[in-house]
Amino acid sequence: MFKHDYTKTMMMKLFMSRPDGKGGTVTECDFDRADDILRQADALTLGAPKILYLVGWQYNGHDDRYPSFFEVNPALKSPGDATAPESMLRFINKAAEQYNTVVSVHINFSDAYENSPLFEEYRSAGALIRNSKGEPAAIEEYNGQPCYKISYKEEWESGLFQRRVDKLLELLPLREAGTIHADNFQCFVNRKPSVSIKTMQAYRKKMIDYLAEKGIDVTSEFSYREGPLTRVGYGALVRDLLWRLYPLNTLGQVPAVWWADKLKRREVFEIYPEKYAGGLLKGEYGKFLYGNIHGEDLWLKNNAGDGWQKEFLRQFAAINVPYFYLASLKKEKLSGRGKKMRMVYTNGTVSYLREQKIANNGVLMKAEENLLLPLAFKEDACLAYSKNGYKRLWQMPVFKYNRALIYDITPEGPKFLEEKPVVLGRIELDVKPGQALLLELKP
Repeated sequence: MFKHDYTKTMMMKLFMSRPDGKGGTVTECDFDRADDILRQADALTLGAPKILYLVGWQYNGHDDRYPSFFEVNPALKSPGDATAPESMLRFINKAAEQYNTVVSVHINFSDAYENSPLFEEYRSAGALIRNSKGEPAAIEEYNGQPCYKISYKEEWESGLFQRRVDKLLELLPLREAGTIHADNFQCFVNRKPSVSIKTMQAYRKKMIDYLAEKGIDVTSEFSYREGPLTRVGYGALVRDLLWRLYPLNTLGQVPAVWWADKLKRREVFEIYPEKYAGGLLKGEYGKFLYGNIHGEDLWLKNNAGDGWQKEFLRQFAAINVPYFYLASLKKEKLSGRGKKMRMVYTNGTVSYLREQKIANNGVLMKAEENLLLPLAFKEDACLAYSKNGYKRLWQMPVFKYNRALIYDITPEGPKFLEEKPVVLGRIELDVKPGQALLLELKP
């Protein structure tokens, strides 16, 4: 049904730019730096399948001039290229060919700003959320601009949605990417003339289906639960307090979200991550079911700058590798309460909340951030990691191997260290603090 399998694909974002509040832009990452980041990330993740959504690629950056998204920020251009779109297309192609990565865009279908070229057209079409007086109402503020919300019903019926999507697809090869990320894609109640939440949800589905017909998955930010009381506080009451009363409306429409939050216990067992992937699963469940790491915060210049590699490797090893492994298994039951919670899988694997431990038929595979786990995306290979370092004898969960070629995982690629024997399914490893090792297993 979906173009991508989000249980087998890393889903990350890269923040490019933002408005400076003076009519200009602040560049966090141009396409040259993006290339360098992705090259190293691909090496550190051993070529794992990846999707990278670019944030703030349009106009002066993040949250600028919606509902328009038809211009690549000129400040992101590489010096050797004539235009920013040329740089963006070159980066997209190189990512696919060399870095095992689908590059797509982070956009917004919900917001509208007065500085957008489309704003007056949306106002005239009645395609903005209206207050009790029947007037368009700004609900939030971003980048110093009042932020209006789009009424999906009028936008769809006027053809505005279809036209702006078609224009975007002329600009960028998003059919080839097969995925986009829609930021904060929630429904709002239009008060006068009234449009119910159920009607708004039905039109959101039309929007998602329109992209699906073009071979494009829509991933999004949150778990969307909406109902009649969404009119209170523009959705805050339902979203933050009464979420247990409403089902996930986008289940089956949206395959993955950035924050898999507010899931009930039954939903965690039945739908995560096979039908509703992360992103990161918030709360206690995320500590033993894991998810896709975000990457985005580590790559901001004012955060880790160019010292991001060590933390990125830790997160990949301690979060994404367990996620891939567990997502490849079939769940049997979710047991226990509180700190005793654990997920049991049909092959004998158990993932525990306590100590973030994973074991297979009694064989320890992970305890906190010490681990030796199979790489679900790489045949006959394991990854060993320790945040603080260890020297220990590991029992393999499979007894068909006699030796292992061991590589140090670095931003420049795996560096061969040594060959070690596997004796009766056991191997002794000496892992330095913060080090990750690739084990290529041989019969």
